[in-house]
Amino acid sequence: MRNKNELNCLRETLKDWGAEIVYLSEEISIKAMFFVEQHYLSHSLKLADALIGATAVSSGRPILTGNDKHYKVIKDVQIKKFRP
Repeated sequence: MRNKNELNCLRETLKDWGAEIVYLSEEISIKAMFFVEQHYLSHSLKLADALIGATAVSSGRPILTGNDKHYKVIKDVQIKKFRP
């Protein structure tokens, strides 16, 4: 988020959607490392984005993001764009 207004907008959207926290597991960690190994050099995929992508893929849930370019490279990830 670039400012407090965008953060508050995100919080409201998550609340409206009934979003829940999904905790990391060994499966998610392994998948994230695979994504980094496959896409770091070609797309500069960072570990944090790989963990988010792996969590979404493993749980079958979409990613809500304002910057979808970080996740387009991850196969099977569903992306929902967030525009404050």
